[in-house]
Parts: sequence; structure tokens; C-alpha cells
Amino acid sequence: MFRKTPGFRVFFWIFTVTIGGFIFLPLLWMINTALKPAAETFTLDFFTGTKTMENFAHIVTDGKIMHYLRNSLLVSFGSSLMATIVCAFAAYSFSKFRYRGRKLVMGLFMMSQAFPQAILLLSIYVLMQKTGLLGSYWALLISYVVFTLPVGTWTLKSYFDQLPDSLIESARIDGAGNLKIMFQIVFPITVPGMISIAIYGFVWSWNDLLYSMTLVTDATKRTLASGLVMTFLGEASTNWGYMMAASIVAAIPVTIVFVFLQRYFIQGLTAGAVKG
Repeated sequence: MFRKTPGFRVFFWIFTVTIGGFIFLPLLWMINTALKPAAETFTLDFFTGTKTMENFAHIVTDGKIMHYLRNSLLVSFGSSLMATIVCAFAAYSFSKFRYRGRKLVMGLFMMSQAFPQAILLLSIYVLMQKTGLLGSYWALLISYVVFTLPVGTWTLKSYFDQLPDSLIESARIDGAGNLKIMFQIVFPITVPGMISIAIYGFVWSWNDLLYSMTLVTDATKRTLASGLVMTFLGEASTNWGYMMAASIVAAIPVTIVFVFLQRYFIQGLTAGAVKG
């Protein structure tokens, strides 16, 4: 049996404090900068000196930033919902049906994760341009669903694999069709797994910068990430106080989602990771 020696305890706490510093120090520095007046942005005062809520007040009352926030909520919730539905149907198909080419398609889903997102942007940009979707929310929605699909499908497939086939066969004997079985029996049982994929899709689309800046150039349709960059990062000067305050505001929706749904998120991932 492993015995925790004094040396191990010292190493453990040093390691924990070091990792904690790397994780929390940038966040604390961001909060500290957001609370500083513009004239003291580059001072080394760490939660000392003059503190003000002026930066937060400016962000909350700025109609343009709130418009970007609304756009991000619309795109993130929309892509999350679409990705969850598509992943659920694809995963159920892979798990409970047997057809020619099934394993090949599953392998292609997995292989798609090997391609860098920046490289895929080249083909996606041309595709959206050819279909006339470039510059619209649909370009972002489809792109986010595509990137959520491999992880979401494989996670839900593992979840569906645990459902006994006898349950589905019993429903078929009672006269239920495939859609009725999915919507009234399978999907209600797998709600935690579907919520975990919905959270994953929401966070992925909420944090995206590359695709939102490339596929949507209309200022009125920009999401929060690209809108903040175009608003506060300038060639001549950058207002770091506003930028940090806006970043904290941008983190609030994701934080709320995790606070209220983390139980389902963890349950969904762990249930799909172990085959019973």
C-alpha cells in the first residue's frame, strides 16, 4: 500500500500550488485589470490602489457590446441544439442498426478529428461561398455542428450501447416505430448524455474566434468574441480595462450553464465512458 511520506506531501502541495497559480493567476490578473481606472492599467498594483466599476458600467451600457452578446447567445444555443439532435440520431444509428458501410462512416467521423480546424476553414469558406451562406448565421451554425459532431456522436454512441436491445425489441413488438422508440423511450433515458453534448457544443461555439471572424464580416452579425477583438484591439491603442471587463461579462453565460448543468454533464460523460 502506498504510504504518503513527508517528502511526498511537500511535493504534492508545491505541485498543487504551482498548477493553481498557472490556472488562477491569469484570471485574477484579468479581474484586477478590469477594476483599474484607465490611467492605472499598466501599474503593478495587484488588488491594491484605486478600484472602480467604470469599465463594467461601460460594457453593460454599450449597446453594441450587448448586441454582440445577443448574437453569440443566438448562435451558441442554436448550434448546440442542432448539434445535439444530429449527434443523437447519428449515434443511435451507429449503435442500434447494422448496415453496409457503417464502420467506414464511423471511422471517417473519428478521422475528421485529425485535421486542424484552420485547414478545414479553407474548404468550409469556399463551400459557404458557393452555397450563398457566407456572411450569414447559417455559416457559423453549420460549421459549429460539424466540429461538434464527431465527439458528440461517439460519446452518445457509447451511451446508447449500454441500453439493452431487449428494451427496443419490446417496444417494436408493441407496434412502436423507430421514431416513437427514439423520442419516447431512448432519448428520455439518455438525457444526461445529450445535455453533456449540448454543453460541449455551446462552449465550443461561444469561445470560437477564428470562424466567427472569417465567415461573418458584417458588423451587425458579429458574435461576442470577434466583436470584442474588433472593438477594443486597435493598431494604435488597446483599451485593456474595457477588454478585460468585457471578457468577464462574456464568461458569465458559460459559468451559469456549468453551475446549473454540471451534474448532468459529468453524469453524461462518465456514463458514456464505461460500458456495462
